[in-house]
Amino acid sequence: MFYFLGIDLAGTKNTWAVSLEKKGNYLSLTETLSLKKPEQPLAIKDLFEVVSFCTKNRVLSVAIDAPLSFSLSNLTGFRLSDIKLKEMLPKNAKKWVVSYHALMGVPIRAFLLAQEISTYCGTILETHPRACFYFTLPEDKKYLAFEYKKRKLTEEEKSFLLQFLFKKFHLKFLFSFSLNEGILDAIFCALVASFYIFFPEKLYFLPSESGLKGFGPFVLLF
Repeated sequence: MFYFLGIDLAGTKNTWAVSLEKKGNYLSLTETLSLKKPEQPLAIKDLFEVVSFCTKNRVLSVAIDAPLSFSLSNLTGFRLSDIKLKEMLPKNAKKWVVSYHALMGVPIRAFLLAQEISTYCGTILETHPRACFYFTLPEDKKYLAFEYKKRKLTEEEKSFLLQFLFKKFHLKFLFSFSLNEGILDAIFCALVASFYIFFPEKLYFLPSESGLKGFGPFVLLF
């Protein structure tokens, strides 16, 4: 079995990871990774859970919601990719793109995790799940990309999103869980990881620059 991982990396109680596998013409969210915590399924308390999964399974690609490339000559923390993404987003969403200087420990943890799993995985990607969410939602539902991190989704909104993920990305959910913003971000990361292997032409590759060190590319569902 081959897996595609999505990691929404933040603090101890707000880091989430999901794994997808391909079943025929569909993708399926698996119960393999970090589902032994019924109070917070899919939450990651220790990044070595991800490392362990990667050492024991065939992971073709991983997409992480965090900066993964850096340059000594970059004094602002905004790369060409960040600047381009800000240009692509509407005015009231440009603040979603943050300098990696301002993110403090998150880029360091993401970079160390990428290094740790790099010998066990295929491609390691950077992505921005909130931007992916915004770009792929239908026009009348784009408001959700502005709301889902501020408040709990209603049951009606959760139902719409699960149907949307199935219709748009052929993603099946074979077990029940409570959808929250961390899981949704991790799902979009995992979708990016799977599309990089199966449908790279459907991804948007943000521009890079010379002198960067780390991992990439930085890609989006679009």
